[in-house]
Amino acid sequence: MNNAITKKDREFILEVSEEFFAKEDIVRKLNDFYEFQVKGWEIWLQVEYYLFLTNHSKVKKVDREIRCPLDGRKSKTKRSAVLDFMIHQKQKTSSIPLEIKQDISPTSCLRHMVNDVKKFENIRYSGLDTSRSLWCLGIHLGPINEAKIENCVYDVTTQRIENTEYFFTLI
Repeated sequence: MNNAITKKDREFILEVSEEFFAKEDIVRKLNDFYEFQVKGWEIWLQVEYYLFLTNHSKVKKVDREIRCPLDGRKSKTKRSAVLDFMIHQKQKTSSIPLEIKQDISPTSCLRHMVNDVKKFENIRYSGLDTSRSLWCLGIHLGPINEAKIENCVYDVTTQRIENTEYFFTLI
């Protein structure tokens, strides 16, 4: 994978994620989830992120929940996987695949994110409009333990979501 493209994709995903998590209505909802101990809001997050991206000035189009065939030589148990997003930036020919995870536990969230990236490595590229790396965005309560980040084989960026108890992590 081209390191310049990978770097630009990381910068883009971080930029739009920072904008998204700075939105007052998103911060308010996250604080409600924390206060009332609401669990299982990953689908809500995906829908809100989708709506945000579809109205973003740097995004041409967003596809959501794309069923992708898995390479049978690499994955013996599953025939397909569902990719959360394909983000088509303006003035780009290929799109950025993105998975979103939500977990209270930072460690569990990171583990699920790594598993998703590994799963994507088994996707057959026929009909899939990307030559870019999959990114995984995770939202969790509290920071990830530094030792877990150091042991991760992927580049990990984690940031606090201002005015909340939550963090988001990108790998």
